[in-house]
Amino acid sequence: MYIFSKGHLSSSNQAASAAGPSIKNTNCDGVRWDVRWSDIEVTPNNYNWQYLDDAVVFAATNNKTCGIHINAGIHCPEWLYAPPYNVQSYTLVDTVVVDQIPVGAKIPVPGDSMFMTRWQQFITDFGARYDHNPAVSYVIIGGIGNHDEWDVANGLQDTAALGNTIEKVNAWKSSSKQIIDFYMSAFTSTTVMGLPVPPFNPVNAAEDPATSMREVSDYAANTYNCHFAYSVAPLQSCTSRWNYLPANELFLHWMTNPTHGETLNPASSPDDVDATLHVALDLKIRGMEIYKVDFENADLQNFIVGSGTYAGQPGGITPRRTDMLAIPVPTPCPATATPTITPTPIPTPTPTVQVTVQTTPVGLVFMVDGVAYTSTQTFSWSSGSSHTIATTSPQNRGAGVQYVWANWTDCQTISHAITAITNMTYIATFTTQYYLTMGRTTGGTVSPSSGWKNSGATVSITATPTNNNQVSYSFSGWTGSGAGSYSGTNNPASITMNGPITETATFTQNPVQVTVQTSPANLSFAVDGTSYIAAQTFSWQPGSSHTISTTSPQSRGTGARYVWSSWTGGGAISHTVAPTTNKTYTAIFTTQYYLTMSHNTGGTVTPASGWKNSGAAVSITATPAIGYNFSNWTGTGTGSFSGTTNPASITMGAPITETAIFTHN
Repeated sequence: MYIFSKGHLSSSNQAASAAGPSIKNTNCDGVRWDVRWSDIEVTPNNYNWQYLDDAVVFAATNNKTCGIHINAGIHCPEWLYAPPYNVQSYTLVDTVVVDQIPVGAKIPVPGDSMFMTRWQQFITDFGARYDHNPAVSYVIIGGIGNHDEWDVANGLQDTAALGNTIEKVNAWKSSSKQIIDFYMSAFTSTTVMGLPVPPFNPVNAAEDPATSMREVSDYAANTYNCHFAYSVAPLQSCTSRWNYLPANELFLHWMTNPTHGETLNPASSPDDVDATLHVALDLKIRGMEIYKVDFENADLQNFIVGSGTYAGQPGGITPRRTDMLAIPVPTPCPATATPTITPTPIPTPTPTVQVTVQTTPVGLVFMVDGVAYTSTQTFSWSSGSSHTIATTSPQNRGAGVQYVWANWTDCQTISHAITAITNMTYIATFTTQYYLTMGRTTGGTVSPSSGWKNSGATVSITATPTNNNQVSYSFSGWTGSGAGSYSGTNNPASITMNGPITETATFTQNPVQVTVQTSPANLSFAVDGTSYIAAQTFSWQPGSSHTISTTSPQSRGTGARYVWSSWTGGGAISHTVAPTTNKTYTAIFTTQYYLTMSHNTGGTVTPASGWKNSGAAVSITATPAIGYNFSNWTGTGTGSFSGTTNPASITMGAPITETAIFTHN
């Protein structure tokens, strides 16, 4: 027997949650934890798994196993209905007594694409966390109409709109099958349970709800018969590839010490018993045959009689429905171990079995015994014969589209042997992937890199402009093409892979910063005809044309001047520039000092007076006339020489005057 524990997290019970879960009934085989999506993913992509983590650990510590049911429906997070997600929803306009659901509660419209995308992502992360945990025995499918997710349908706004048209019925069936696929992909090692309840009024529905429910249930069992189990409350069901009957009848039983499944709310009063029988018999009347019903609760057995009345009360209790069929009192289940299920008699096998092999999506390549096919094939094989089925992965289907193998319905490897024992269908399931091409103009980088993405995946794209001391760019916008692409100025932006997508980021170069100056500083120069004597910084459009110039020489006091030498980057003393990156243009000048050469009577001196570069070494010579002798030099100025050496050397550290003195013989 399994018991419920509803782990709804809210501000009113944070203290209780912090204290951890509790198992009040220690005589049970396990516990099912019932929590809300809105309590786990409070904000997009931010999860609070603490409650479930504690619950699973606590159960394992007490030698129990767990079932986990995470509700969507009315328990979807509020952010799902707000931008940028904007999931369409129905709204409650009448109070629903069950679970005290208030007026104004919202439920996603079946098949809403954004709901499907976010729910798939959540289930994928849910499975990644708990799929291989030995303490988790099973999970129950949520989001397709299960338990309290859709049992509030009569309180919805415009109830008839939920099911009046076959299009809306089909939308529910299609989305339910997709959600089943989500769970099966996320939980490859854990039993997945579920029996969907269609969210539409059976009186107004375009299709009988039992028919819709049967189609979705059959899809799950036929496609995933290796680890799918039914679940119906208060009676529970369990099925596998070995006891799922070809005619797709439900095989229900009240489970004792179940391997998979649960028992809920054992009957403790005549009313509970009546309600339990009502469900079982109602299913039978609607065509869902009950081949065996084993009731664990002894009181429940005592209330069942062949006459169709309930014993245990004076005079018996009249059934609520006159068309209920009597169910014989079953043999009590063993006290321990899973009850043995009485199988439907198997007819004498025919010499051959029919085996169908196909892919989903259809039309992909698969091999049977080494022969390749691209369409569904049905083979008539001898019973017990061995064969090999295989496929290849990935498979390309046009530009930017490929299919990646996910699993076979028998949960075996991509190529494996099968034995033909009974009529079977083997389906190779593929995940559709689309190619994301990321492009950019000059001026930045983009992420992620180009690559394959799963169909329906939400991808965040980011553009990063280049910004350094040479050049600066700004992001201008995205140009996208393909289903689910984005065009606009958001950065980062979000795209949904509904087909091959190309996204190109455009960058615009910011104005360049240009500095014009002289060396030495504070000499005269001109930019676009305007004169300056101090360094100037300009903000110009990249590649725009401007004129820089200077004059030469430029005086700096007696005996000193500056002579233009060059511009950094080249160019004449006046020339045009068109910078595309940050630049500094410097007019380089050479400092010069005036050398004054003189002498008295009696000789000559060299070199002649003139301008010399700063720091230059100059040799000076005095030549006496006939009848005269050189006496000495008298020099003034930094680097000058005074003395009798002839020739002598001076260094031009400032304006210099050198005078040669001659004497008569």
